[in-house]
Amino acid sequence: MEVSSTGPDVRSLADILTVAPWVELEKHIDHLRERVDAAVLASHGRREQLRREILSDNPRLRSQIRRPSPEKMEWAKNLLRSGIVAASDGTVAAVPLLSGTKIQVGVVIVTNTGESVRLVTRVFEHELTTAGDTAREFFENLRKVHGSSNLASRALMLFGERQILLAQEADWRMIHGELIPYELRTGVGRPKENLPPVFDLVRRYVREQQFIAVSESPEDLDVLNAGIVLEPGEFIELRTLTDDLTGFLDGDENAGTTKAGFNNMDRATFRSFIAEVGPEVTILLMKAGHRPFLLECHRDRVEEAAALFLADALWTRGLPDKGVTVTARGFPFHIDLADNVARTMFKGGEFRTFIETRLMELGVEHGLTDLDPRRTRG
Repeated sequence: MEVSSTGPDVRSLADILTVAPWVELEKHIDHLRERVDAAVLASHGRREQLRREILSDNPRLRSQIRRPSPEKMEWAKNLLRSGIVAASDGTVAAVPLLSGTKIQVGVVIVTNTGESVRLVTRVFEHELTTAGDTAREFFENLRKVHGSSNLASRALMLFGERQILLAQEADWRMIHGELIPYELRTGVGRPKENLPPVFDLVRRYVREQQFIAVSESPEDLDVLNAGIVLEPGEFIELRTLTDDLTGFLDGDENAGTTKAGFNNMDRATFRSFIAEVGPEVTILLMKAGHRPFLLECHRDRVEEAAALFLADALWTRGLPDKGVTVTARGFPFHIDLADNVARTMFKGGEFRTFIETRLMELGVEHGLTDLDPRRTRG
């Protein structure tokens, strides 16, 4: 087995079981606490080492780390006092059935003035395709659409969040997630029809300039680790939207992603859109508390966007606006509020209960045939 200076390089299942062998439950419980503690402390120790290595290898990095000026922070607080800031979020609830998944999509817009907009749509898989002339064709079409209905419903939610938010009167708008999330980049299987409205929507955001899009769970471990060089209240400009979209379109070997599956015409259209819009959007790494978040904004509004992020994440919650380590969240309040309203108004459990109740009232045979067998466990 290949061994590095830091210990064995775990690659195979046999290697994994050498590190974590099967043990009886009682023995597992006896040693669980010390194993968890050791793993967490080791990881945090390495992160501190990484912080020192990054700053040592990049002495100019410190000069690239910034804070919003006191003037911009005061502007952001005044905006939240007397202007209109709107935020959006949505939720998807899916009930898988043999006759086709039933999906509920809800979108919520909230503002700092107390107004809210709540819209909902429901998508049934059998409505996403043609019925077919025969029963065989019907179920064959249903099978084909089943694999893409989750992507379609999420794309519908994400597009709805951004479209409805843009229709809301506001001085600034806050989007939960990337400006163009993966689901919208794909074109949902029909890029020729689905990409143009997405591109038009993004162009409108870029023209208006006054927006921030905040990604709550960046998947890039390097980005999260890079956040350790920031103190609460600081940000650094990482890249532009051009870099992200080009990586999606052409693939990124370092990130382990393959190129988008577009035909030549759709690929050319996408590349033209990147050239037009990509340089206009800057991507920041931003910290209000312990955890860093990715923030997308117009390149001419970077400091304003950072100030609004901090003011809404901290000052709105009654915390110092310069950044604090005591906050467990460090995330914009109004996006969290939209999320809470969405989960309260569009409860997935209530939608599932309604669907299952209708199934049983239509007939026990219908219900027991359609329901996920795990739902009938005692």
